[in-house]
Amino acid sequence: MRTITKRFIYVILTAVLCVVTVFCGQVTLSASADTENSVQSVYENTNVLNNLKGSTIGGKQFDLADYPHNSKGKPQIISFVEFCYSYYAEKQSDYGHYVYVYNPQDVAFDMSTERNKIQFTYGSRQSYSKYTLEFINYSTEAGYEGRFWKFKVQLSDEQRTSILKEVDENSRVYKVSGIELSVKNVVTEYVCAQTYTYKGYALGYGSELAISDTISCKVDGFDKYLSLDVHSTFFRGKGTNGKKYIQDTLHSVYFSVPNSVIDEYGRMTAVHATWLNAYTAPALVTGNSGYYETMLDHIGEQIGVPETYSDLKFKYSFRTEEDLSNTSIGGVHFSGYYYGYNYPSKLSSNIVNNITNLHWLFKAENGDADTYDVPSEDILDYMSRYTAVHGGELVNDKYSKALFESVDSSFTDINIQADETYSLTSKIIKQSWWEKLFGTSHVEEVEDFNNIKAIQAVDYSDISNLDSVQVCKKYYVDDSDYSEFSAFCKTAKRKNETVYLFRYKQSEYFSAEVYEGMWKQTWVLNTGGIAIALGYVYSFENSDTNAFIMQQWVQLDFDIIDLTFTKDGVETVIPVIMSPMDIVADGDHPVSTKKDGGLQWWQILLGVIALLFIVWLLIKFLPLIVYAIGKVIVVPFKAVGAVNKRRKEKRNGAKADKPVKVKAEKEKYKQKKQASDSSFNDYYEDFSEDIDWDEVWQALQDGKL
Repeated sequence: MRTITKRFIYVILTAVLCVVTVFCGQVTLSASADTENSVQSVYENTNVLNNLKGSTIGGKQFDLADYPHNSKGKPQIISFVEFCYSYYAEKQSDYGHYVYVYNPQDVAFDMSTERNKIQFTYGSRQSYSKYTLEFINYSTEAGYEGRFWKFKVQLSDEQRTSILKEVDENSRVYKVSGIELSVKNVVTEYVCAQTYTYKGYALGYGSELAISDTISCKVDGFDKYLSLDVHSTFFRGKGTNGKKYIQDTLHSVYFSVPNSVIDEYGRMTAVHATWLNAYTAPALVTGNSGYYETMLDHIGEQIGVPETYSDLKFKYSFRTEEDLSNTSIGGVHFSGYYYGYNYPSKLSSNIVNNITNLHWLFKAENGDADTYDVPSEDILDYMSRYTAVHGGELVNDKYSKALFESVDSSFTDINIQADETYSLTSKIIKQSWWEKLFGTSHVEEVEDFNNIKAIQAVDYSDISNLDSVQVCKKYYVDDSDYSEFSAFCKTAKRKNETVYLFRYKQSEYFSAEVYEGMWKQTWVLNTGGIAIALGYVYSFENSDTNAFIMQQWVQLDFDIIDLTFTKDGVETVIPVIMSPMDIVADGDHPVSTKKDGGLQWWQILLGVIALLFIVWLLIKFLPLIVYAIGKVIVVPFKAVGAVNKRRKEKRNGAKADKPVKVKAEKEKYKQKKQASDSSFNDYYEDFSEDIDWDEVWQALQDGKL
């Protein structure tokens, strides 16, 4: 291969873009060549407008007049460049792709981001992939500033090798479905739907005997793509999954597909999607306005150990139950959480997970954290507001890293089949009064949700015939999303489209009630041996349990790449156009909570002691009580019997010798009373006989009983 000068390289590379193709001139591919003199760096240092001028776009000579400013226009790909393809292995390191974009609104795309991407496939490969776009430059000519942009497609060695193996060297096909561009951190995907077929080679990359470029490109459009309006939802059972404080969560999205597509290509059998998993840092939700307002001023502030109590300007704290140490998520063992100034020696040994910097804080708008769920839209809004204020290192070029406890090192890229299933568990644990006293509990209800299909079409008759609870349970939709989901289904039915639910992930959600309190200082007299001294003692005092902390998995830049349809055994992959979305489920309140104002353990203990004393008294005096109640019960019956007897005596002309009877009864009572002592049994008899039967009789006669 002949060696050419740097100047000649510039001339070759800036000369033409023929039929949306860059002519790459001859270069020396020496391993010792300087990077600044490499063919890629020379090409990238040329301005996008210099590349475009003199080129042919779609069979027409490039003309600036064809690309005016349009405030309502959308960005368009005007060239997808195959750069320096070669069938020689030693020359393939220069191979790559560049993208030229027409920007009619002259907006400023975000340049320092990895969220600008292009979606395409190649060769006979059906499945599409997204590739990150690296910003190269934009047009700077007066009147056309930012009208044209040049990007480089970032390819890993693995991706480059995969493409080179797949494409036919004599006819290299690339199908570009869309491009995603970020403006002020908002990413929008725009349709391209173009097939680029390259033939021939740039000079120096084909035959060593070639004396000129033979490369050409043919561009054809295609209409087999789907633009999807995607909505998210989730589902959790009412109880835990068997681990205290943990609930199973099913993450889903739903969208509609025209029935004409289903009629032509068959039922949907797979969904190809990508997203970035991230696990949030602990978030506090409080119904206490005072705590909320005070702690709000300290969000993102590092809390440590003050040298003196006067340095303790922020006294508010919260802590979880100690038994949180029995909880684990994904193999990670938890210990109790504590937030506030760090006095480890003052806390239980089980509470060792100190939160020294609180990044999330929400207020329970109804004032009761035991019943409040944080809406997903509030969580997403908080993520943006926190990042705008605190900044720092960013996750996915968008959110402060401090908001997350962990983030996956790479995007999940998965093609989920329709017959894949999920299983969820919901256990409701309750405590009776006695169980609360002795620290035990029982399983109140267990519900298992098995064989949940990854892809499910909605039967519109269910929306009309079932109530909201039944619909949500059948389709695993959270009740807070029911209104939006049912309205979406009704609209899709009118448009002759089928709604599909796509369940793409199962995760564990953590929420636990916390004790809110504060550190207080008490001046006490300390004695140690013969030494006596005055000093301060610090103590954590609980105020209420009107709060909880939560953590969950979120999916950043969730994106559906393509859908697979199957008819008569034939699979058809259709690319999808959708703008990526961040998905967050609601922050549900804990399954088990305590009501503030309830009895403390010592109050319960005193109550138990009092109850036992009452039971003891009842047992001791039970015979007396039963005997007395029996006597009271039989009084009316005796009275009625006496009345009947008196009437009978009157009918027979005989009069009862009542004075004699009464005198005899009194004498009998007097004798018993004199003979009785203070024994318990004699007291029973005294009580039972201490009744003036004469007064009872007279009362019956007078109608007073």
